[in-house]
Amino acid sequence: MWERAGASMKRNESENIDQLTVVSVAKRQWEKTFDAISDPLMIVDGDYVIRRANLALADDLGVAIQRVVGRKCYEVRGQAAQAFPSEEGCPCTGCPVPQARREGAPHDGEMQARSGRVYRLRAYPLEETRPGGREDATPVPVMMGATPPMVVCSYRDVTDEREMTRQLSNAEKLAAIGRLAGGVAHEINNPLGGILAFAQILLRENCPPDEQREYLREIEKSAFRCKAIVEALLRFSRQSPRMKRAPLALNDVVRESLTLVTYKYAVRDVEIRCDLGDSLPPVLGNANQLEQVLVNLLSNAFDAITSVPSKSNGAIELRTTAAGGWVELQVADSGTGISDGHLAKIFDPFFTTKEEGKGTGLGLAVTYAIIREHGGRIAARNRPEGGAVFTVALPAAV
Repeated sequence: MWERAGASMKRNESENIDQLTVVSVAKRQWEKTFDAISDPLMIVDGDYVIRRANLALADDLGVAIQRVVGRKCYEVRGQAAQAFPSEEGCPCTGCPVPQARREGAPHDGEMQARSGRVYRLRAYPLEETRPGGREDATPVPVMMGATPPMVVCSYRDVTDEREMTRQLSNAEKLAAIGRLAGGVAHEINNPLGGILAFAQILLRENCPPDEQREYLREIEKSAFRCKAIVEALLRFSRQSPRMKRAPLALNDVVRESLTLVTYKYAVRDVEIRCDLGDSLPPVLGNANQLEQVLVNLLSNAFDAITSVPSKSNGAIELRTTAAGGWVELQVADSGTGISDGHLAKIFDPFFTTKEEGKGTGLGLAVTYAIIREHGGRIAARNRPEGGAVFTVALPAAV
């Protein structure tokens, strides 16, 4: 009996040693994985004290890793070369950690260092569900004593990425202006023809006063039409070094964009149908950039329709709706659709299915970047009845 008991104890000891070895190996692997992440990464507790940090964070702050752990994140950041703005003794302005804790879900934020560099931050709360598998279980912190829960926070410098996006956006905008020039010229030519005709009548004929006033009203209407088209083109071509966002109505962006393209599409028998929702909440955005997004989507839809020689006409449908804190814009066409092999690549820079010289391959890439900068999302799919539909979703301004 004593021999069996001894053998059992040895087996238990061996199993415990094996378990400790597994845990030790897993711990080392986790630490190496943590340090291998290239973005600065840290875990902070409820008092914003850094409990764990990777080597990328220490390198970015310019201090040894031993001098990072145990200090409050906003204090050590305030002493770094790229300091974030903050009030004394308070977390950095715009920090996403508080909202991530409140919502119990990941939250993104954006900060600008005093040097002007822009950083994108992501906070992810560490929490788990209470034992028992109940669906209504209340989230609790993973690590004991952390109330509110500890939060994983990572960030990266997106300054150069934003500048590259701006340069690509400007390049694509110049190409779009070239594509629009012919349509705008025709659009202006019509009211100018009316102005010239009515002016010649007034100069050559003795018209009664009532007819003169009517001709002058037509001249004024046509002149305002030309003015609106030129202003829309100037506004579209304007380049701003930094994106300034303000609350705006998405329906107004749609109407302004249509000013630039309506005539061009009409002469090719492409009908534009609008179903703009009523009482949509405003979105926080840059009108100039959102107009560029819509012009790009309309241009692609037009090309998809007119690329089929057998099609004598087609339609582009615009629709705006709002639901769940988002405002959506759909641009649908009756063209050829997008092949399955291309759907996953259409937002890649320089990817295009158009003939050489007819496309830069930047339109949808720039569109994607602009929407992401606005905190929104964009997706494309094929319609069952034929053609494609692009859906842009922007967060409603609160």
